[in-house]
Amino acid sequence: MKNDFFLLQNYNETHYFNTPFPHVIIKNALPDHIYNELLKKSPKTLIKNSSLKLNNTRGNFYPDQIEKENSHKFFYEFLNYHQSPFFFEECVKIFKVDIKKQYPGLIEHSKKMIENEKIIKLRSNNKKNKKFMTFAANYGYNTPVTEASSVIGAHLDHYDKIFFGLFYMKEDIDKFSGGDLIFYKWDNKYSNYKKKNIIYTEKWNYMKSHCEEAKRICYDKNTFVLALNSIDSLHGVSKRSETNSIRQFCYFSIASNKDLKFATPNLIEKIFFKNLSYKEKMIIIFNSLKFWIKKVLQLLNTKH
Repeated sequence: MKNDFFLLQNYNETHYFNTPFPHVIIKNALPDHIYNELLKKSPKTLIKNSSLKLNNTRGNFYPDQIEKENSHKFFYEFLNYHQSPFFFEECVKIFKVDIKKQYPGLIEHSKKMIENEKIIKLRSNNKKNKKFMTFAANYGYNTPVTEASSVIGAHLDHYDKIFFGLFYMKEDIDKFSGGDLIFYKWDNKYSNYKKKNIIYTEKWNYMKSHCEEAKRICYDKNTFVLALNSIDSLHGVSKRSETNSIRQFCYFSIASNKDLKFATPNLIEKIFFKNLSYKEKMIIIFNSLKFWIKKVLQLLNTKH
């Protein structure tokens, strides 16, 4: 049964793509009997009526929220199976070459964290702890659509995430269009410095002028998408048409215990950002000095 749960069980090299960033797409990822059972045992029935009245809004159920529900036990086991060191190791095998290019030393660092049991499974009431790697898996949904809209436009996931994955669970009765996963590509002329500048100062507000759609993965049943996170891993969701149906999926991520720095500008970069005012730059410098003075004082106190 456990192997039947595994979303990468059918993976082969034809499922791997390098552009616009490294990712995997597997259609019919699970055996039909497992997929159909997941649909039957999904936490869909736990969604409150008040939530269903919201237009195209994201909601989640974490494994700890359904662990003791007998009717959802099957689904809990599926989620739990994909927030484990085993899942991480299998992801690394697939993305190994690109990880070494993008993040030298990260694989070795992560293995040491796992060996020293420095890992946590994300729960509904958890906050990330910088001392641990975080494995996350949850059931996600978007509520019915009363007015055609998109849940989210082009963006990046958090900068500590190594991998992110989506497993789509569209039911046969769902005939609505949209809700597809879109991968975007930055303007070819942009350097990493330029990309950081845009992200830091514009907060995703004007992304249409900086990137274009590069690939679209249809929201469809039993489809799994897994990607390596980086400054180029721009993605979003297309508009959904009006519908009374919910959009079902599972979200997975594996996060390091530290910022991977791919989109976090350093102090020098911030100072030279052209679209920051002199006042804003002075505040940044002041806050940086304040941070380092605090660090030095803490260090001196420990020595005494």
